[in-house]
Amino acid sequence: MAAAGARSRSRSPRTGVALEGLETVVVNLDRRPDRWERVEKMLSEQAPFLKVSRFSASDGSKMEIPESEIAMTWNTKHNALYGDYDEEKFTDPGVVYKMSGGERGCAHSHYRIWKMAAERTEPLFVVEDDATFDFDRTGDNGKFSGKLFRERFEGALREVPRDIDVLYLGWSGYREGNFKHMDWTAQKETKFIKKAEYVWTTIAYVLWPAGARKLLEAAQPMNQPVDNFMAWENREGRINSYVVVDEGDGDDEWAGGIVDQLDFFGDSDIQKSDGGDQGDDTKALLAEKEESKENLENTVTA
Repeated sequence: MAAAGARSRSRSPRTGVALEGLETVVVNLDRRPDRWERVEKMLSEQAPFLKVSRFSASDGSKMEIPESEIAMTWNTKHNALYGDYDEEKFTDPGVVYKMSGGERGCAHSHYRIWKMAAERTEPLFVVEDDATFDFDRTGDNGKFSGKLFRERFEGALREVPRDIDVLYLGWSGYREGNFKHMDWTAQKETKFIKKAEYVWTTIAYVLWPAGARKLLEAAQPMNQPVDNFMAWENREGRINSYVVVDEGDGDDEWAGGIVDQLDFFGDSDIQKSDGGDQGDDTKALLAEKEESKENLENTVTA
């Protein structure tokens, strides 16, 4: 009886999710053993309660990825409702980009993980290999740590609703307290989670089986980079997503959570077709039809 009681106390009363032994997959390219070595060490030292395994990522620069699963191009018109684009054409009619090999590989990696998650009975914790717990907390709250990670992760799991699909542990963008278009009212006050509207990054998220099935149903094929795709599915109400907030993540904060991303400038495996925060060339991956349209307009003007 004592053992059973202890086990029940370690689980979320709402969802029945146990943090101890939570199945965790780390997305890592075979050609980046350095990243796996770092993140494995961090997780074993700071989150030994997780059951961690490496997931061999799809390398979009070296393998053929089915177009029936991941599209070759994407349109910015959905993302531009939230992203910081400098021209109206990105929203209407939208600019069509070719997805870079890195974007398609990243999307395919998560797509494959969703297929795994859809067959499970328990949620799956997905972590990318540039995740870190070592960062300056928002406000004057010092450094984050593995101890704080566990405390706030457990708190978040206690608060999530039974119909949750995705819980983001690291995020940037729009969520409860900082909605842009969404009209939604919380049913109760929460300390550790907020309803997501449209948030970027897939650095670390918990995916429930029902959510995985919903994402797979919509991804025929996945027609945007994976974080945009997941954000749009939530925005449209087809999945139910929340973010974890750290102490100090106020309503005026653009990004937050309990997992951060290592500085990716100069060491990213993913070229952002629309430039992204990395400042990649925004014209290098314009789709041919967009380039043809632009050339035609220039010819007419001349």
